[in-house]
Amino acid sequence: MALEDQDAGDGISVKEEDVYQILIVDDEKEMQEVLKETLKAAREFECSINTAGDGKEGLDRVKKKDYDVILSDYKMPNMDGIEFLKKVRSKCPDALRIMITGHGDLTVAKEAINEADIHQYLEKPVDKDELRHYIYQGLERKKVRESKDTTDVNTVEEALETVEKVQKNITHEVGKVPAKESFMLVFESGPEFNKFSFEMKDKDNVDIEDVHVFENKYIINIGVYPKSIGKIQ
Repeated sequence: MALEDQDAGDGISVKEEDVYQILIVDDEKEMQEVLKETLKAAREFECSINTAGDGKEGLDRVKKKDYDVILSDYKMPNMDGIEFLKKVRSKCPDALRIMITGHGDLTVAKEAINEADIHQYLEKPVDKDELRHYIYQGLERKKVRESKDTTDVNTVEEALETVEKVQKNITHEVGKVPAKESFMLVFESGPEFNKFSFEMKDKDNVDIEDVHVFENKYIINIGVYPKSIGKIQ
């Protein structure tokens, strides 16, 4: 769901934890509103949305604020979507870049992918569920790339060793609230992930908090408490 729109024109960047900043660039006000309402209805992520009427205004927005996702129309006056997203890439390289166009041209798609390094190309009329899905998947990939507490594992044994190591390193002072350590494990094998989940049922003070699946990878958020405090679950 979306927070109330925040104007970046004053140059103030408001970056709230777990609220993604999204910029929509389209010269058609009606399309801006359709995209805004589509993203506001998303249940997978929370976002704050800004809009721009063309590439120039979009670049002004990007100069004043960092964005997690940038949606751009292809056909706009003065600067098309490919040129805009190419410039965005140098100013905001970590943003998820998506181009939307009503002109179903494979050449345009290839140019956008090759030159602007876009992450997704969608045609109008935009499938709302598809758009939300692509954004959610992109944000999850971004979260994993940026996380310093992510470990790739190939087997259940590796995963269990990682959990054991983290648990041993947690210190706890008597009389204080137990400290929890959170981290992510990334499995590339479905069967190994399933085996690991089964093993976790018998582990004290270890909790699988969340699971995301994309690109055939299983991203598991783990919460671990010290063994020394006894079973707390």
